[in-house]
Amino acid sequence: MRQKCYLPLSLVICFLLMLPFMSFAVEEFKVSQNGKGEQIWFEAEAFDDRDSDEVYVLGKGEGAVDPIDGAFGDIITNAGAGKKGWILYNFDISRAGGKAGDWRFIGRAVNPSNHSDWLWVLGDDGDKIPDAEPVFVRPDHIIFEENIPEWTWKKTGDFGQDAGTINELQDGENVMMIWTRQSSLQVQYDVFCWSSDLEYQPTDEDYEKAEEKTLAVDPEGLLTTTWARIKQ
Repeated sequence: MRQKCYLPLSLVICFLLMLPFMSFAVEEFKVSQNGKGEQIWFEAEAFDDRDSDEVYVLGKGEGAVDPIDGAFGDIITNAGAGKKGWILYNFDISRAGGKAGDWRFIGRAVNPSNHSDWLWVLGDDGDKIPDAEPVFVRPDHIIFEENIPEWTWKKTGDFGQDAGTINELQDGENVMMIWTRQSSLQVQYDVFCWSSDLEYQPTDEDYEKAEEKTLAVDPEGLLTTTWARIKQ
């Protein structure tokens, strides 16, 4: 009987010793209600996945380029030098009180030579996350084909046209992917915003005032779950 108890007890002790060294994924974003709708905001460097660390990379964190003065934290840029790739974000519009329907994608970006990219949205552009570059059409999927010499909240996608900025989002969690078209080290992505008010124009002040939200794994809850499994 004692031997049966020793194994679960030793496993729990090992788990407790590991806790200080374990990192738990934390998702941070902001929500707001401006204009006639809701917004969800997240910083470009808070991506969930990417195809490699050679194309879309952190400006400061991975040494690609120094963020331009005025950035909110780090930035994402394209260091691929002609290579193609993608970067993926998960976001939940229900956390902003939003519902399924047409939403506008807006980015705080610098892009002085209109080096644009493609935007792909799960549900609007396909029912399965692609493992190869989809067929993109200009202007339907193009974003940031604009001359943006300084930090600007850009809500159009192709020289004043909506282009790829308006997409039909689903209730709850959504997935967006940015795929390389022309972007380069000249491009810096700082903060992204989705708005259910298609006419809404963000400002830095709006972003600063937005309500912070955090999703994090609770170590105590994880310990309880682990102990329950060990006892089984």
